[in-house]
Formats: sequence, C-alpha cells, structure tokens
Amino acid sequence: MTTLSDIFNYLEIYLSLYPGERERLAIFMGYMKRVAEGSQFDRKNFEGHLTTSAFIILAETEEILLLRHKSLNRWLQPGGHMEGDCSLLASAIREAVEETGIEPAHMLHLPVQEYDSVPFDIDVHYIPENPRKMEEGHYHYDFRYLFSYSGEGTVAYNPDESTGLKWVKFDSLVHDETFGPMITKIRQRSK
Repeated sequence: MTTLSDIFNYLEIYLSLYPGERERLAIFMGYMKRVAEGSQFDRKNFEGHLTTSAFIILAETEEILLLRHKSLNRWLQPGGHMEGDCSLLASAIREAVEETGIEPAHMLHLPVQEYDSVPFDIDVHYIPENPRKMEEGHYHYDFRYLFSYSGEGTVAYNPDESTGLKWVKFDSLVHDETFGPMITKIRQRSK
C-alpha cells in the first residue's frame, strides 16, 4: 500500500519536474501536512482523500477517451477511489479496466521520465455533497496517469459507473478549462 511517505516523495519529484504548479497544489500540500497515515485514501475522510485516474489516448489520431460520469453528469476520464490497490498506478489501471473494459495488455503506461509511480498530473477538485451516498462535500486529490491504447480489444463503458463513452480529438479540448492543460502535458509525454 502507498504510504504518506511515498506520496510526499512522488509530490517532491512531481514539483521538481513541474515547479510552476507549486502554487496550484498549495491546498494539496497543506492537506498532506495534516492528514493521518491511513486516512489519505478513506472515502469517508471529508477533508479530502486521494483518488487516481487514467488518461487513455490514441496517440496516432490524437484522441482521448472520456466517459459520461453517472453521478456528476460530466464527461471525465476513468478514475476513482483506491480499493486496497498495491499502488496508485495499480489503482489507475484497475479503474481504467473496470470503467472501459480495456485489458491492461492493451494499455501502455507512459511514465514521467523514469518515474513509473509519479503521475503526469496531480489535480485538486471539489466534489459536491451527495446526500444519496451520505457524503459531505470534499476534495479529491487526483493522481493522474497517462496510457496509450493499442486499439485492440473491446472498449465499452460500465453502466454502473457511466452513461456513455466517446473518443474526443485533442484539438477540440485545447481551450477547455478542465482538459486544456492536460492536452499540453499529454502532447509532451506522448511524443
């Protein structure tokens, strides 16, 4: 299991690679100084918790796979909570498989330089209160990993998680508030 020490190490490496993101991640760094070991993945920790996601691309056609999230009713990348996974990367892979049906053999992880465990992006986003799930509003500190899809095998959304699936051209997302910064990073990593 990934420890707080591991996460601090990944964050330190990440910020050495992306020093311009230090201010954007200040809320996450503050959280990391307060969180108790073991509660960083607890989905009932309503101060916030870590999640993982998978950005799955078709590099040759510059497309990204998005799912229509069932609860949030938004187009998003596959992702979710840690569920006893041995690592953050393993969690992102599991979520991708569960939500898209793509087998791990058909996804190539595109690591940040030589750092397999360091995500290509860390995002902080607020999740609104969900009375149906008895969840207060809270933050997700999302470790995002990049994968290139081989084009083989079946791709299908999981109806328990999503209501749709589509491949979207990078160019149509360049000016999107959520995905625009990701497209820049993806183009850098997938070269």
